[in-house]
Amino acid sequence: MAAKRKYLNYTTPWGVDLARIAAADWTPFLIHESGYQPSLEDWNHQGVDSPFWRFYYNPKPGCHLLFQGQKIPLEPGNAVLIPADTVFDCVGPKRACHYWLHFTTTRPGVSFPAKPILVPADDTLKPMLTRIIQAHQQPASDTRDHQLLHLGSALLHTVFATLETPSPTTVPERLLLVLSLIARSPHTRLTNRFLAERSGMSVERFIRSFREHTGQTPASYVLATRIRLAGEALALTDKTIDQIAIETGFPNRHYMSRMFARQVGCGPAEYRARQRDRKGM
Repeated sequence: MAAKRKYLNYTTPWGVDLARIAAADWTPFLIHESGYQPSLEDWNHQGVDSPFWRFYYNPKPGCHLLFQGQKIPLEPGNAVLIPADTVFDCVGPKRACHYWLHFTTTRPGVSFPAKPILVPADDTLKPMLTRIIQAHQQPASDTRDHQLLHLGSALLHTVFATLETPSPTTVPERLLLVLSLIARSPHTRLTNRFLAERSGMSVERFIRSFREHTGQTPASYVLATRIRLAGEALALTDKTIDQIAIETGFPNRHYMSRMFARQVGCGPAEYRARQRDRKGM
């Protein structure tokens, strides 16, 4: 007869309970692309911008970014983390030895300044970067790609651990479920009443609690999420604008175009063309 197993609590009096931090902190990183080129002939791109984040590291000196007149060197001693919607120039007066990572991450109620962040390539970060570059130099295979995904995730966690970000506030689990629903199902009819019912609160209490923990009304948050997801689809896929409008919850492409232009400053078609013309790496 098998021995009866004792119940073990998931926390102890001696450890640090991180569940409350995980619930309110950055969501897991969604990595879109990991890339490395040892010798890019032309790395001059003006007005690079995107709805996703970027991480840049150049193992050899000589290139830099230009942000609002400020020169940001890309060299072996530092990397650069670039939040979404940051507009900058890539300047490559010589061949660029360049590693890049494109990814998405969000945090409820936190707006990150749209400007590049210099990250020292210290004794912890540099071996990770070396290992990732070595992985890129291996023959293409599913094993190599899985390795790049895990190494990229570890790299981003290491980088974000060094950032001084606002202290996370505890978001109630019922609101986290609503935020997850909005991100996963933007195409559904996300009315205040529907979301309030999913959270188990009255409409008035739900709106008040939502604003308290995210800094936005539910309607504003839903629209911003739909615009963000539409921007990612425009930049990263070949889906038609009509298809993207349906998948992100807009009644038609014309309404999406109007809302998109109001939030982003240009229509979806122009935005997609700009992304392709100024993609950069």
